[in-house]
Amino acid sequence: MSNIPEIKSEYAEQYRRIYVADVFGGIVAGGLEVALYSEHRDIQKALETHPVSTARTSIKRIVECELLIDPMQMKSIHKWLDGKIKEYEQAFGTIPSPEEVDSRRRRKPQE
Repeated sequence: MSNIPEIKSEYAEQYRRIYVADVFGGIVAGGLEVALYSEHRDIQKALETHPVSTARTSIKRIVECELLIDPMQMKSIHKWLDGKIKEYEQAFGTIPSPEEVDSRRRRKPQE
């Protein structure tokens, strides 16, 4: 017989799925403090013009939650995420860095 107790899990009442646009944070005494935020195009002002003006749109960022991560979990998450990135790239190809994407956007088409 195992000495490991039975483990039960459940979802929190506040559980929801979040599309993470980016993170913001830094090192604190207990490890890492990270704010996760999502973003979407806010079209409210554009819809209030006639004709509708796309120049009146903006990006709205919403801080969804903040994570406080102790150093051991930082390492654990790093190892897990590194493995998931490798799996993803094997299945779908290399993920470009944000700098590579930005560079591609700035290049002018060759004629």
